[in-house]
Amino acid sequence: MTTLVLEEKDYSQKALALYKKLGDVFFWRDLDEKQKNDISAKTDILIVRLAHKIDKKWLDKMPNLKAVVSNTTGLNHLDLAEMKKRKIKVISLKGRVSFLKNVTATAEETLGLILALARNIPWAFDDVKNGHWNRDKWKGHQMLGKKLGLLGCGRLGKIMAKYGRALGMEVMACDPHVSNKSMKKSGIQKTDMKNLFHKADVLTVHVSLEKDTENLVREKYFRMMKPSAYFINTSRGEIIDERALLDALKEKQIAGAGLDVMQNEVENKHLPGNKLIDYAKNNSNLIILPHLGGAAYEAMHITEEFVANIAYKIFCK
Repeated sequence: MTTLVLEEKDYSQKALALYKKLGDVFFWRDLDEKQKNDISAKTDILIVRLAHKIDKKWLDKMPNLKAVVSNTTGLNHLDLAEMKKRKIKVISLKGRVSFLKNVTATAEETLGLILALARNIPWAFDDVKNGHWNRDKWKGHQMLGKKLGLLGCGRLGKIMAKYGRALGMEVMACDPHVSNKSMKKSGIQKTDMKNLFHKADVLTVHVSLEKDTENLVREKYFRMMKPSAYFINTSRGEIIDERALLDALKEKQIAGAGLDVMQNEVENKHLPGNKLIDYAKNNSNLIILPHLGGAAYEAMHITEEFVANIAYKIFCK
């Protein structure tokens, strides 16, 4: 079998060793244009992360493709309908609840964004680098006694609840798929979306991108938030109305925001002329990161090895 790896940088050697047991392994970056076309035509397994949108255009070049492997829970970078039509297997982390309990990188980054915003860490550091030592200018807020609101209370939401309680925060969550009994066991108060946005001092998003969650967080919800509240999204950019968020920041409807994800971020299509990025250049209450949530060496390696093992078991026969 032929395996093509689109993003090989720092890829788990253990995972690659499994693919090599199945046959030849090629790295996209090492190929010239002719080789890319030739290898694509005979590729059986395609390994991706998040830098490419694997759509019909890609799939047309790979008539022999049997599986797409992505060590991600979100799959909006894959044309799932087209893959289903072509009977191409999709091997990912979606729904792998038991395994993912040990993958905490995204929740840790979410906590980091909360603290960075509340304590003005990025801007205070920039100020020091510019030769200033102004303690009063960058006073922030502690989290003890604040309300942490979780939009989504699955794996990441429950991890965030632990982190929130460790900081002495009161934790509340909105998730129609999780029972009140289950939330109570995790020390979480179940509430509706309106109340969540109205009461939270820090609101974090942990829902997967589906048809019913696209643009879920829009203007009316930002208007419900406290002017002292912080909004964090480490899920998927398409879940929020970015224009509404920008307006909320400009009009001081909220105190600040931290984003690890943006709309149309695959293949950097979101960068040219992005108004949120332009706003962040000149204001000290918006942090934007390049989708670093799962980008921890440990998390990437164990997830790459996990999906590689699944692929190997399927195709080693």
